[in-house]
Amino acid sequence: MLRQVYIILNDNIIYRRNYAEGLDDSIFTNVYSNLKKSAFSKFAEESASYDFFKIKISYIVEKDLNLIFLFVTGLGDEFNNIETQLRSFKKEFLDVYRDNILEGKINVIPDVFDPIVDNIHRNLKAKLSIVGFSGVGKTTTTKLLKSEEIPMQHIPTITGEVATIKIGKLHFYLWDFAGQDQFDFLWEKFIRGSDAVLLMTDSTLENLEKSRYFFELVNKVVPYARLAVVANKQDLPTAMKIEDIERLMGQKTYSFIAIDQNNRPKMIRIIADLLDMDTEVSPLLKPIFDRDVLMDKAQKSLEQGRFSEAIEHFEEISNICLELGDDSLSIELQDKAEKLRTILNNLPSPG
Repeated sequence: MLRQVYIILNDNIIYRRNYAEGLDDSIFTNVYSNLKKSAFSKFAEESASYDFFKIKISYIVEKDLNLIFLFVTGLGDEFNNIETQLRSFKKEFLDVYRDNILEGKINVIPDVFDPIVDNIHRNLKAKLSIVGFSGVGKTTTTKLLKSEEIPMQHIPTITGEVATIKIGKLHFYLWDFAGQDQFDFLWEKFIRGSDAVLLMTDSTLENLEKSRYFFELVNKVVPYARLAVVANKQDLPTAMKIEDIERLMGQKTYSFIAIDQNNRPKMIRIIADLLDMDTEVSPLLKPIFDRDVLMDKAQKSLEQGRFSEAIEHFEEISNICLELGDDSLSIELQDKAEKLRTILNNLPSPG
């Protein structure tokens, strides 16, 4: 998963875009200094990559211009894929700015390059695996994220399913594979390359004890991946309390009820947390949460008869929907704003 993008010219950062936690500002200077020595050495390759704790740092240079393009990704990302995106990004940048750099005039416009980098992020998207034994709610959670009809009767997943999920501007692979014991020979293959793993349980002691196996699997195959426990079926009388589950498993645990469609935003926040994406600042997720907050405000404004305020909220939400590519909802909200404006204009004047 692409976590950060840097363009560095003459040791100055002229463009940066953050999607998730990556290189901390406090250590960036030292990391960059060592990277530059290697990248600009006499026999260095034009592009290279190396692992740094839980992240991979990849770069491509334009030595004549003292220019470095740097991607920070997850350890599971293949350098061949990263390098392809680096070369494409370098070309697009130089096609626009090479003459400006030679003239000593450079001003990177984020509105121009942010969409380009967002597209790179889609090409280097995260892989999230949902693991757990049969019947714990993995497929139901996948359908919840895909906004599909929630199955009320359990139908076992055979071998597995891979879906590309789009939430706001965030795209990621979601791997849901069969939990039956007869398919355990496939689990290592399916989980390989995961940036994050959700271990789902049905919140019963028997299932929790059995699910410890997946800790061993994750540590063996993807030791760098983030892992969290989702304690599903918390609405059932057999469900253990979250505090007890967290204590028993020794792992961050989230309470969940997958059959409740209202819990989709909660699962999105769980995934954002697992991918180290701050929902308050992420350029991919912030718009969708801003939209949800404004929807609540618009509803309260309507209930309290503050129509002018509701109109403003609907128009703000409509603009966010356009940004997210949801044109139909944007038009629907504009229509609501217009209808409210008509009602407001037809109200008798006070006195």
